[in-house]
Amino acid sequence: MFCFIPSWYSQNDKWHANETPWYQAGKAYEFDDTINQIRMFRSACEPAQLMVLSYAPGLRMFLHRQNLYPMDVWNLFDEMQGIDLQKLGVVPWQSLEWPRNLIWRYTPFTMIGFLGRDRYAELFFGEDGNLIRVDFFREGRTIRRDVYDDRGFCSSRIFCDQDGREEQEYLDPDGTVQFRENCTTGEIRIAKGAHYRFQKQEYESMDLLVEEVVRRRFLELEPEITVVVAANLQHNQMILKARRGQSIGLSYFEERFPLDDGKALERDLRYARFAVADTEHSAKLLRQSSGDDGLPVYDISPFDTRFSLGKSQRIRELKIFMPVDGLDDFLLETAMLQVFSYMEKNNRVILQVVTQNAQENVRRELAGKLSIILEKNKIKGLGIGLENGAMELLPFFVPEGGSCRVQVISCHSENDLIQRLYDVRLILDVRDQPDLYLQIAGISAGIPQVNYRFTRYVQHQKDGYIIQNIHYISGALEYYLSGLKHWNEALVYCVKEIEKYTGGSLVQQWKEAVEDDAK
Repeated sequence: MFCFIPSWYSQNDKWHANETPWYQAGKAYEFDDTINQIRMFRSACEPAQLMVLSYAPGLRMFLHRQNLYPMDVWNLFDEMQGIDLQKLGVVPWQSLEWPRNLIWRYTPFTMIGFLGRDRYAELFFGEDGNLIRVDFFREGRTIRRDVYDDRGFCSSRIFCDQDGREEQEYLDPDGTVQFRENCTTGEIRIAKGAHYRFQKQEYESMDLLVEEVVRRRFLELEPEITVVVAANLQHNQMILKARRGQSIGLSYFEERFPLDDGKALERDLRYARFAVADTEHSAKLLRQSSGDDGLPVYDISPFDTRFSLGKSQRIRELKIFMPVDGLDDFLLETAMLQVFSYMEKNNRVILQVVTQNAQENVRRELAGKLSIILEKNKIKGLGIGLENGAMELLPFFVPEGGSCRVQVISCHSENDLIQRLYDVRLILDVRDQPDLYLQIAGISAGIPQVNYRFTRYVQHQKDGYIIQNIHYISGALEYYLSGLKHWNEALVYCVKEIEKYTGGSLVQQWKEAVEDDAK
């Protein structure tokens, strides 16, 4: 059997997963190589287990969003907190204990409870509508934060002083403290009732506690199991030292691991039975670092199977999906003038100008910039529609005789993007750093994409078009929107790429690599 260890850590908390309110979801897409590989095993009807090393109270909701729930999961923090629940649960916020005279105010993003004029509590919800945390206030500052598990209980409490976080208590489902973390020094103190589960009562850091429990877990795993590790400097060496006869595969994805660190690569690959890269270039670097060992290295481009292939050819409108976050005003106007000019010649084209920010004032400001460009350049046939919080398109700027063919919308999560791309004909992302997940999504949906520069996933005139000059957008639009020939070629290319990694052939190669090495 294969066991997968993901790299699901937040940037702010070393051993915590990224758990954000729904309106902040777009700041970091969730899809990665581990998700892709588990789906690959599922499509081949091969058993797979997930070993999660991060504090992830929303893990089951996360897996549900990725179409991976339910699955066999071992979670390190569940082990440390004495949690053996698996099923999803609900925490009705009304059932929590509140002061009798508390008054609730509803905002577009959160719920705030007031005692008189003073803010007492604020409720935050996840992308799926579940309660994820409650912040409590006194004299205008946060004094406590309760973090809720998606299985229906409070899993930790954070106590705050004037300078921020002071201490975090980790709880079992009954609300009993299992251990405490000093957020200033990093020291861990085990609660009396949980001493029997650990070797010591105090630890200098969370790293040492995690290392102890990971070692214990590998002693429990059968030696025949193959462990596929999402390569990360944070945990690679700890896992490699903890293994007890298990085969290890290392998976390298985007910028998570510094591939230019030759010493770290050589040190880790020495213990690996195989390695996985997300591009040909990365695979080449891994082969060079592994030396003459003949280490099998697999180049697996990630595809998100939640997308449907090629639906836009059945629809009359030609929708262009254009993300603009981070695009400066000069480049925005230069790009828009070319798109607007093409739209004047082809009245079937609809432009969706996209931001990841969920706040309406941001969309309104963006629509204002576009209306200025239209007016300044005397483009009269195009109007601007602005999407509201209910995803209804309302007129924002419509000149006489014009129609709202320019639509300003927000797209702040993977599920949102899946719905948005359903009928899109072309992705236009001309930012200097195009969105990585959007490129994966485009390939997965068979949608060609126009980029400013060469990237790891988009091949010129195969699954996309590389302009290299901001003034060359018009040619790219003509290439893909003037007929179906080039669009169909891109679709066929994407289908062939996806077929390489489905049907179980690659899974069989992994199994053979491990078996050959064991002989």
